Amino acid sequence: MKRLALVILFAGVLLACSKKSTPATSNAVTFASELQTQVNDQLRISNDLDAAFNDVDSVLASDSSVCGAIITVDSVDTPRLTTITYSGNSCNGLFNRTGSIRIYSNPGSSWNTAADSLIVDLTTLAVTRVSDGKVMIYTGGFIYRNITGGALPGPSTGTGPVIHTITGSGVSITYDDSLHTSWRFTRQRSYTYNSGLVIATTGTDSAGGVANVADWGANRFGNSVFSAFTTPWVISQGCGWRLTGGQATMTNPVGITTLTLGLDSTGKATGCPLTGQHYYYQMAWTGDGENPYNAIVGY
Repeated sequence: MKRLALVILFAGVLLACSKKSTPATSNAVTFASELQTQVNDQLRISNDLDAAFNDVDSVLASDSSVCGAIITVDSVDTPRLTTITYSGNSCNGLFNRTGSIRIYSNPGSSWNTAADSLIVDLTTLAVTRVSDGKVMIYTGGFIYRNITGGALPGPSTGTGPVIHTITGSGVSITYDDSLHTSWRFTRQRSYTYNSGLVIATTGTDSAGGVANVADWGANRFGNSVFSAFTTPWVISQGCGWRLTGGQATMTNPVGITTLTLGLDSTGKATGCPLTGQHYYYQMAWTGDGENPYNAIVGY
């Protein structure tokens, strides 16, 4: 089975690669726009990655179909290869996807065995938001590991938890303005069951004295940023696979944004919104420029 060469990035190097201050500080309107863009991009990256690995989970659980995709299996070559090839919309119709995910495994291995691992390659996986046509493209390899072993929890198998980790280095992300950046992901997903799967994601690395770092990379403004999940980001199947809560800090060379999810329009934690309605997040910036800055935004 192919192996990933995991690159260890130090915080000092990460923070030294800033090209300009972000968000821009020339005026309040530009500042607010760039800050919200940075936060929205981070949510988009997280949601796209979660959706990709949700599809991988479905295939590993022997589901025969994935929305907007076909599944092919090579059970002869070594390593074994399962490919998800996209050419249509996601189940909720909000995103269109092209490209593929390739899942490599050793012959005779069992994904449900504790500590079993796979290689998951995203191959020019282009995710287009149907509402505005904006696309983000992902290319790169991950080690996907079943830490606890066992199948995903369900009504007949108990409440869990089952724990998986996702580790990827040098993952290329292309933004809708065609900028290419490189990212490292160090995430852990814990699965429980409560009227459907509940997936709680945390970070497993550290940088600059900050724990629970999940994502390191460069934003569309060309600046370094790392995201640490201070409380787990939670996705609920019972809430239409929505991101229902959690908190993170996003640190770049000139400040920190604290992002709180799963709120109503007044900033209070809430249950599942009605169909067609929004959750809201609160972003609170401390750093250069407009300091402090707070806003509540729908997602």
